[in-house]
Amino acid sequence: MKFLIKLALTVAALVLIMIIAFRLHTLLGWGLLIVLAGVMVYASRSSYYATRGSTAFASDQFEQALAWYRKAYASKPCPEKHQIGYAYMLMRTGESEQAEAVLHKLLSRTANHEIRMQARCNLATAFWLQGKRDEGVKELEGVFEHYKNTLIYGNLGYFKLMHGDLNETLEFNLAAYAFNSDDKTIMDNCALNYYMLGKMTEAEAMFEKLMSKSPKRAEPYYYYALTLKKLGKKEEAAEQIKQALSKDLSFLTTVTRIEIAEVAKEMNAEK
Repeated sequence: MKFLIKLALTVAALVLIMIIAFRLHTLLGWGLLIVLAGVMVYASRSSYYATRGSTAFASDQFEQALAWYRKAYASKPCPEKHQIGYAYMLMRTGESEQAEAVLHKLLSRTANHEIRMQARCNLATAFWLQGKRDEGVKELEGVFEHYKNTLIYGNLGYFKLMHGDLNETLEFNLAAYAFNSDDKTIMDNCALNYYMLGKMTEAEAMFEKLMSKSPKRAEPYYYYALTLKKLGKKEEAAEQIKQALSKDLSFLTTVTRIEIAEVAKEMNAEK
């Protein structure tokens, strides 16, 4: 509310100044208008760079996206949401240590609760990518105590799955599924959790629900193939591993291209 009041007062003051300038002299008014337009364009350049970065990222042009976000970050003032975007791009291009530094700096300055929660979520990912799994889980659990949404349920469910007790993790992932049964990450976590516990029938049922949503990444198809193989459904498993071969891996994955290729070879399902 204070921000809106301040914004309204600023706009009113600018309008008043423009009216006075035009009354004094038309050229003075137009000159002031041009100067203000230039100042606005200069002040918003960070958002322009970030928009270009997001467009590049949507096209899987990660290095180009990082270059645009780096320009956004270097432009002062850089909105806090773009600072988070810059850190994320750093992580997507393998620079998780630099991303951690950017996020720590942001957290030391911001008092905005929403921004702090987003920054901490990304910080947990930066820890995870550096192999600091205890720190990653602890950071995300700290966020979860105060802030719950689908993204956090999905990320924390995966972190726990890869770094915790599988039975306790299943309870968490099923709670996440109750929170949002339509989210692909949460469904994938549940299916993989069942698979890792050896509950193949439950894993198959969850993977079937997930596949109806055509996941983009390779991992669900890979683990679905392994599940079907254990259930003796060799032909169906071969079809799923072929799909895994054609998809990109998630940047947080523990699965490798070599592992997928080896399973495909075992199933005689190479391309």
